[in-house]
Amino acid sequence: METEGLKDRLGSVGNQFCITSILGFLMSIPFMLLREGNKFGEFVTAFKTVPALRSNMIASALWFYGYNELSTMTLKKTNAVTASVANTAKRVIVIVGVALVLGESL
Repeated sequence: METEGLKDRLGSVGNQFCITSILGFLMSIPFMLLREGNKFGEFVTAFKTVPALRSNMIASALWFYGYNELSTMTLKKTNAVTASVANTAKRVIVIVGVALVLGESL
């Protein structure tokens, strides 16, 4: 963001994350077509006819995008070490919480 005028053109960190996500998606399309292109018609049919697949994919995409945008904004407001420690603590809390709910021993 040190290039003259770049910060003004991109706007907020959310805009920067959005542009990065769109570019990543567009750049991955050729690889997807090479690896799984022959199954694309089957996927489209399943997406149109199976409501659970459609709703789960949309919900998953929205949660993934929201989580990563929030993570990017957090990283902008804190430093990398603080964000890394917080992310590790979050993972520990999730693992312990799931173990308690499922009654598993650690």
